[in-house]
Amino acid sequence: MVGFQCLDHLQNNAVDIFLSTCGVQNCLPGHFFGPGERDLYIIHFICGGEGCYTAGGRTYHLSSGDFFVIFPGTKVYYQADSVHPWDYLWIGFQGVKAATYLKQAGIDPEHLTGHFHDSSFILTCVQQMIQARSLTYHNELKRQAALLQILATLIEIHHDTLSNEEQNDYPYRIYLQQAVDYMNDHIKENIKISEVAAHIGIDRSYLSGIFKNTLKISPQEYLLTLRMDHAAGLLKNTQDKISSIAADVGYEDPLTFTKMFKKYKGMSPSEWRRK
Repeated sequence: MVGFQCLDHLQNNAVDIFLSTCGVQNCLPGHFFGPGERDLYIIHFICGGEGCYTAGGRTYHLSSGDFFVIFPGTKVYYQADSVHPWDYLWIGFQGVKAATYLKQAGIDPEHLTGHFHDSSFILTCVQQMIQARSLTYHNELKRQAALLQILATLIEIHHDTLSNEEQNDYPYRIYLQQAVDYMNDHIKENIKISEVAAHIGIDRSYLSGIFKNTLKISPQEYLLTLRMDHAAGLLKNTQDKISSIAADVGYEDPLTFTKMFKKYKGMSPSEWRRK
């Protein structure tokens, strides 16, 4: 690999997911970062050598073929070995679907490391990103395509580790997670279940079947539960007006909100607050 190449502080027009930085580095013995935080998701792919990564109170000793992930706002520390320092590739990205894509690859704050099979493929993708450095719309799409190729590979690797039963259930869990994420992100809006299904790219009846088979309730019932539980928390922990809380959970009409809250909780919002 080349000693050091980097692409940083990229502008973008995407929202779902977009590349912010990427690079290639052969580290010097003992080279380290931290303790510190990043404000984006970063994946380091170790192509040679070894080192250690500390996050969430745990330390991982990693070597060639391993990767480690940094979540935004998490304090981390990582250091190259003093004898056999690692070389790595990295990609940093953001977007409203970033955490969802990582989850599909088996990556979350409790699972921050993993393995990959082909460093040459990752290197090719990163080099494509670096070559598309000019801030033009077509280069932005090239960088995004390379980013999605890497994430798709990680998702495929994770999928291959699942049992047959888990593989059959996997699409259900992906769609369910995407629906739940969308509902949480748009709780203040008067969204419809058809909008949730359209956002994911599936039919509304198929989405309803997923919810009923996994959570034993309909998507509409889940959304109502989400809204009412969030409203109950606001009633308990804030002094906001009921009309304001109604708007915060997607109800333009406070009377409709009051009616639904009473039906769900067995008492009016004002009674809930007093208790």
